Amino acid sequence: MPLLRSVRLRPLVLFLCLCALTSCSSTRLAYSNLNWLISWKTGDYIPLTSTQKNWLSTRVDEHLDWHCSIEIPDYRSLLANLQTTLALDDLQASSLIDQIPQFEPAVDRVLLEIAPTMAELFQQLDDSQIAALEANLAEQHQEMHDKFVAPDSTTQAEERSERLEKRLRRWLGRLNESQRQRIESWSVEMEGQNRLWLDNRQHWQQQLLATLRSRSDPGFTAQITDLLIERERYWTTEFKEQTEINSRRGAAMLADVINLASDKQLTRMREQFATLDQDLQQMQCERPSTSA
Repeated sequence: MPLLRSVRLRPLVLFLCLCALTSCSSTRLAYSNLNWLISWKTGDYIPLTSTQKNWLSTRVDEHLDWHCSIEIPDYRSLLANLQTTLALDDLQASSLIDQIPQFEPAVDRVLLEIAPTMAELFQQLDDSQIAALEANLAEQHQEMHDKFVAPDSTTQAEERSERLEKRLRRWLGRLNESQRQRIESWSVEMEGQNRLWLDNRQHWQQQLLATLRSRSDPGFTAQITDLLIERERYWTTEFKEQTEINSRRGAAMLADVINLASDKQLTRMREQFATLDQDLQQMQCERPSTSA
């Protein structure tokens, strides 16, 4: 089932995010947008009509079949390259940073694939549905502000550390004290990042909503595609600058955590790679449609 395939991809998305040095805006944007389209079918963002839901359901299945048939086979070699890098003695931050360009083209291909569907769906919406979208995004923003920005800096750092430790436990198992301390020091360095991330998210959404007001224009699909593919042009200057800094910080932290890993942890990581590779190899896909 397409939805099941999407769920099974989550470990891969998670690890790509980690290897994007916990600043995985691009990766998360691409792959979460596949799930974003799925969530629209259930009316999570906008109360769609039955006709819109049926149309979107068909398109989502087509995208997931395309992703499974065309993109996933390439992920096995990507995973193999990542595993080779992480197995290096005395892993360096620069080696992790060098991995990022290897999967960025795949991210853009996903966004390019779904952009026409997103644009066509937006064009089907009436003004009341656009207003509902704007209201839902505003509500989400407030909820995220309350959860990630409102707490004091100490609480934010603790929760950031906990989130990363939880993600890493899947790959390494229980972390040792040295690893936890390294993550905690990284988390303190990230002070203020929650606000920057949320402000940038809102900034991008505001530009999306502005574009939706001209959804009947001939160039609308191109505008939506530009918002997705050339996304960094629509980031705030502060977020763009800080993202580069955070990538270096994340690389240094992740390299240290791997270098501090025990033999047992490294064995677990190899086993996780093997399991994920097997899942990708055995995944059954429908052939994507070649019709225009």
